Amino acid sequence: MNNPITQSTDETCNIVQDLLPLYYDDVCSPSSKRLVEKHLKTCEKCQNTYNELKNDSIDSMIKKEADSVLKQHEKKEKTAAYKTGVIIAGLLLIPILITFIVCLSNGDGLNTFAVVTASMLLVAAMTVVPLMAQQKKLTKCIICGVFALLLIFFFVDRMYSSNEFMLWSVPTIFGLSIVLFPFVIRGIELPPALSDKKALITMLWDTLWLFLTIIEVCGHTNDVAGMKAGCIIAFVFVLAAWLIFFDARYLNANGFIKSAIIVLIASVWTAFADDICEFLILGTRQITIKSVNFSDWTSNICVNANVYAIVLVSGVIIASILFVAGGIKAFANKKIN
Repeated sequence: MNNPITQSTDETCNIVQDLLPLYYDDVCSPSSKRLVEKHLKTCEKCQNTYNELKNDSIDSMIKKEADSVLKQHEKKEKTAAYKTGVIIAGLLLIPILITFIVCLSNGDGLNTFAVVTASMLLVAAMTVVPLMAQQKKLTKCIICGVFALLLIFFFVDRMYSSNEFMLWSVPTIFGLSIVLFPFVIRGIELPPALSDKKALITMLWDTLWLFLTIIEVCGHTNDVAGMKAGCIIAFVFVLAAWLIFFDARYLNANGFIKSAIIVLIASVWTAFADDICEFLILGTRQITIKSVNFSDWTSNICVNANVYAIVLVSGVIIASILFVAGGIKAFANKKIN
């Protein structure tokens, strides 16, 4: 008498064999699932196939082989990038050596050689460093690039004895910092006490270089009055930026309330910042917005007053709406909790 577990038609086995992968992934229909389960009770061949399907050793081996191939490919790519960086670095040495030989043969100083060398360092910072660096490529590229640029300024200044290295460097660092410093600070590992203060450090850094730029530019021409006026104006507007920063970064409130405060700060500063600067610099007591006259758009004072009034009123209305929305959201969250 035949064993009942082996009694099965070839047709049914073929159907179940096709359904086994779907059954294993639990994506087949309920009727198909019942068919497979009923068949597995009586078919040893399909049971063996299903047991092999459940055995993931093959999948693990394939995964390991795939990871090994990817690692080998990554290693080859890094090696190729490193070799490319070395080749580019060697090519950049050619104009440096040619310039050095020409300077020596002509009896010239090494100023031109120094400028060319610094220029090639700048090119290397943009090409060689990203290829050869293993980690934090953007940060290293930016730092090396800025250093090379400052070297160019220094050697050009020495070549022409202009004594303007600081005049060129400080504003350049300030301008580059506004765009690039967030990327640099993001790629730098700081002590644990400062790891969550990167935004604050960025604000401090940009504020410092703003005032250094004003002091250096005005001090270079001995413009004391301009330095004073520039620092006062910078202080007034930087204060608004700091208030917005602290509101957005540290205020314990929902997004609507934070947005309301930002809108309010922006509108108030737009309406009164010029008057504050005029008072601090010249001692002039005036409130431009008092001259508002929407029927007169010809004189500068009326145009400014009208614009300030529109901005201030619009800002107050928008901020009020945001405050109400923020209050409703805070009340709803408190009620849920």
